[in-house]
Amino acid sequence: MSNMLLYIVVFALFGFLAMYFIYRPVINKYTQTLEIKLSSLAFPYIWVLYAACAVVAYFTVDLRSFVESLTLYRMLIPLIAAAVIYASTLLFSQKIICAVVAAALAITIWSQPLGVGNTFPLDPLWLRLIVLFFAFIFCMGSRITNILPHTFVLPNIVILCGLILLALINSSPLYIAVCAAVLIGLLAAYLSLNYYTVTIDLDEGACVAISYLVCSLLLMNLGEFCFPSCMIFTLIFWAEMLVALYNRFLITHIGALRENTNYFFAAQRYSLQTLTSAILKVGIVLLFIGWFQLFSINSYSLIIIALLIVIWLDSSFGRRSDTPSTFADINRKFVADVKQNLQEVKKLFNPERKDKK
Repeated sequence: MSNMLLYIVVFALFGFLAMYFIYRPVINKYTQTLEIKLSSLAFPYIWVLYAACAVVAYFTVDLRSFVESLTLYRMLIPLIAAAVIYASTLLFSQKIICAVVAAALAITIWSQPLGVGNTFPLDPLWLRLIVLFFAFIFCMGSRITNILPHTFVLPNIVILCGLILLALINSSPLYIAVCAAVLIGLLAAYLSLNYYTVTIDLDEGACVAISYLVCSLLLMNLGEFCFPSCMIFTLIFWAEMLVALYNRFLITHIGALRENTNYFFAAQRYSLQTLTSAILKVGIVLLFIGWFQLFSINSYSLIIIALLIVIWLDSSFGRRSDTPSTFADINRKFVADVKQNLQEVKKLFNPERKDKK
């Protein structure tokens, strides 16, 4: 345990300090020129530092904790693919970007062994196809949370903390936790430089590429026993996606998906500190449920329950009312909103008949 913690802390600190001191002069220069160049964007620095640490970790960290051994090409594929994805976002159209992301995810997923660590009662082919579908939405849809750096970075940090938690209780390989720690350090450094005043936003390509790197670490657990817990950690994104789809197509009928998320409404009303606190509190709940999933009999019931809990918690600070609410008020209003929305959906599909004369 002590050696494990040492590895995690050292790599996390290196990621934070390296990104902070390398990227701080970039931000200072940008504030003087106000010219966006490739050299002023965050992801190239994140990728270089992450790739270097991932390679170093592969040759220094004990890899025997994998159910099936981590090969060199399984480690290199995400690094190469992330660079290709980001380059495609700078050069090509949306359709080509989607094809590149889908191909990168397919290669990543099919490189993962599905042996005794597979906890799902599905044929490996069908499981891979299902995972590919959701992983693609996760990577491409992550942009809806890019309202502020806080609303994108913090959910990803929660997911990465979940991977570290699993490793600390010997449920996930140490290598994955070390890579997660590096990425936490890099993202935290970027966020700290843009916390009080957002100087350089994350571009759309960076969101897709960072989400792919996070997803690649989750997918390394595909053949491990803890993959259902990894799915629970991602519910912080899926809750926002479902709320955005629901609001956009059934309630507001206007605006982009990101403008219909709870995070978007909360960002208009709360300070950055309050917004950060709210997201992290939801994340702590997910970390607890993800830990509890390890002792669950099946691989899906807690996932459904956790999703409903996250939607409920997000709605408590994402609702548009400006009056503060107690826990009981939040619960009562949430139930009332659900009933009202169900009535609206019912009317949509079953229009009222005209009264007979």
